[in-house]
Amino acid sequence: MRRWHWLVLVVVAALLFAGCGGDSDGSSPATAGASEPTVAPEPATAPDSDSADTEDAGDSASVDGGSDQSSAADSEASEEASTSADGDLEQSGDADSEEAEGGVVELTATARGVTADTITLGVAITDVTVFAEVGDILARYQPLVDATNAAGGINGRQVEIITEQWDILDQTAFEAACVALTEDNEVFLVLGFLIPGWGNIFCYTEINETIVINSADLDQQDIEASNGRLMTTRPYQFGSLLAGLELLRPELDGARVVIYGGSVDGRIEIAEELLRGFGAEILEVTRQQIGGEDLIAAESEIGIHVERWRTHDPEWIINVDGAVAGVLHGLERAGQTDWNIVTPANDVATNTALGADLSVFSNLIATGEPGVDELAAQGLYGIPECFEIINEATGQGLGTSTEGEDAKSGTAVEVCASWDIFVALATAAGPELTPESFLQAGYDLGQFPMTGSPSGNLAPDKPWVSNAQPALFVYDAELDAFVPR
Repeated sequence: MRRWHWLVLVVVAALLFAGCGGDSDGSSPATAGASEPTVAPEPATAPDSDSADTEDAGDSASVDGGSDQSSAADSEASEEASTSADGDLEQSGDADSEEAEGGVVELTATARGVTADTITLGVAITDVTVFAEVGDILARYQPLVDATNAAGGINGRQVEIITEQWDILDQTAFEAACVALTEDNEVFLVLGFLIPGWGNIFCYTEINETIVINSADLDQQDIEASNGRLMTTRPYQFGSLLAGLELLRPELDGARVVIYGGSVDGRIEIAEELLRGFGAEILEVTRQQIGGEDLIAAESEIGIHVERWRTHDPEWIINVDGAVAGVLHGLERAGQTDWNIVTPANDVATNTALGADLSVFSNLIATGEPGVDELAAQGLYGIPECFEIINEATGQGLGTSTEGEDAKSGTAVEVCASWDIFVALATAAGPELTPESFLQAGYDLGQFPMTGSPSGNLAPDKPWVSNAQPALFVYDAELDAFVPR
């Protein structure tokens, strides 16, 4: 069992709430087509790809056919050859297009989990219901599979899923699930609800070289060690923090700053470099040595840190890790509640897990994205359509009218978002579906509809897919919630 940071509740709260948002202010382009992202798009990508190949081949034929220094006869012959080649290519492209439209393209097995008829996916779910009422996450996938298959599948192939679910406290069961999906059943990729920072991603991405589309928050270490095979629906907490610091750049220029994080947290150096680039004066970089395995000792260590910070008289405390947000309780006990404090989590539970009273802090700023309740209430980004598909098939009654439903709604939105990513990239990859063509299609595709976001897109240096705008939040004591700053 890996260590529990401060409390497992902190981790669970972070993964439940950090990634359940969308556009920060509704000003991003409102999504033509984004209202129906959970069924398969028309496979228009394959003809486009053929067209691109035709143009490239035609250009190549034209270049090979002659040059500016050729004789008139050679140029004429070259022109005829080029015209003939272009004509053949256009006819071939038309034939391919007709075959594609007629459904007679011969499909073959192209990769592990991809046959001539089917694409088999794994669904890997960490059951956290012992800590939070998230509903039956696993049951939400089959309705999306059915909707996609009813719309024609993915380029003529039907989608099948194999599911595994394990208790959050059972590390052995997690490892068994990974083996069952990647080695025993050899799925094409895995749609996951996997806990950040516990090393459970590596069995998929490293050991078994399987792509994972995750619908829970992940940390920097998970992403760096996954060799490009890992993507997440939303910016992971640290990604949101960096985006939030960019928004705070004018206020951080010349400011006196303390950076706080875990003992071996590589994110500290990234944040430090960014802040120095802003012109901030870094007074101290503090690394917490004692983790959640001994809360009393950890609290004592935080007290020592706070007393030392007092001598520096900082203006800002930048916390790079929401899982060590116990620093807030230490600041409260020391009476240091007037410093500007930045936390990479805009949910109350993560920041109060060790007993801090958020109402006493005059300028506590959280980074992240708005909750799904606001987006769903406005009918934005395909959320109502997502809920309708799932509710009709499962009777889960997804909604946003009560606090208890927020966690259910948030995890449901991420299920739909991860499904949208798979459908968009697999469709764009065309009939020759492989892990390589899947990822490359994502890099080439540009923006596509994605539940809960204005759009999604994938890039080699952007492992999170959502294009939701970063935002800053402050605590509202009356609402007991973080609200846009």
